[in-house]
Amino acid sequence: MNGERSMKHKAVFMRSDDTLLDYLARELRGVFAPRDRIAIKLHMGEPGNRYFIPADFARRIVRCVGDLGAEPFIFDSPVVYQSPRGNETGYRAAAAAHGFEEQTLGCPVVVSNRSVPAAGTHLTYHVCADLLEADGVLLLTHVKGHLVCGMGGAIKNVGMGCLSKESKGAIHGGGEPAAGDGCTQCGECVAHCPTGNITLEAGGPVFGATWCPGCSNCVLVCPVRCIRPRIATFDELLAEGAVLAHARFGKRYAVNVCKNIAEHCDCMADGGALIAPDAGFVCASDMLTADIASIEMIARTSGREDVFAERHKHSPWVHVRAAANFMGRDTAVSISELT
Repeated sequence: MNGERSMKHKAVFMRSDDTLLDYLARELRGVFAPRDRIAIKLHMGEPGNRYFIPADFARRIVRCVGDLGAEPFIFDSPVVYQSPRGNETGYRAAAAAHGFEEQTLGCPVVVSNRSVPAAGTHLTYHVCADLLEADGVLLLTHVKGHLVCGMGGAIKNVGMGCLSKESKGAIHGGGEPAAGDGCTQCGECVAHCPTGNITLEAGGPVFGATWCPGCSNCVLVCPVRCIRPRIATFDELLAEGAVLAHARFGKRYAVNVCKNIAEHCDCMADGGALIAPDAGFVCASDMLTADIASIEMIARTSGREDVFAERHKHSPWVHVRAAANFMGRDTAVSISELT
């Protein structure tokens, strides 16, 4: 049964830019149609970050979509944290400084917080209206480490980047911890907090030593389950928001860029060190298949089981499996390689 189901979920891996562009020139003709308005959803980089997808590479993807007769535009939404990218005007200026301008790319660059509500089990998420109004969405994702969910891939590109800044804040806030009874003073929560926010006292864990990003690491590792999330774990909320948005896109396709695999997300001014060698590119018809294949190909290329869990003490498989559960499917995929 699992084998039959996984045959529906296929990814293609390739190592070179030229192979990718040749493949997309053929593949996307079966996904998008002439005159379709196609949103190319990507992160245009926090000021100071060096590892986001370069504008020159994005321009080649724009041209590939335009050659289909479609009408592409680059899209991202403002962020919830303190940043020049926290509003439309500031983000457009930051994007322009990174080369993301219409005259350079050959298509409009849209930054917007307009959104439409989508009710989930845990929250009502607000999906970016520009993506829903487009005929299709091409997810162009830089795969890298992430402080909160281990890895930032296509699911994170949707579950954060395709939602309003208010929804971003609600997801982080919903994953924040609260302590209950039964603490055994084992210290696992302290050891796995990425920001050093937890101290142990006689009554149990105390939160607030530094700051909490709502990663829910302490919830996940507590052996006696005395720590609970305020609403649900970050991984569950991220996955649910991503699946609700992804299901509402008219047409969709995912391209994961597994190069310059940095320690931290493109949303941080300092991306940190590179934590794995360049792998290549993964193409798939949906975000989940793209992320599963990316994790597997990075493991093969690096010779390490999970470089993201090594660095962040949080495996991306947690939110990947949550997304699979919301989508009603397993995590088996087949990967073919183009040379």
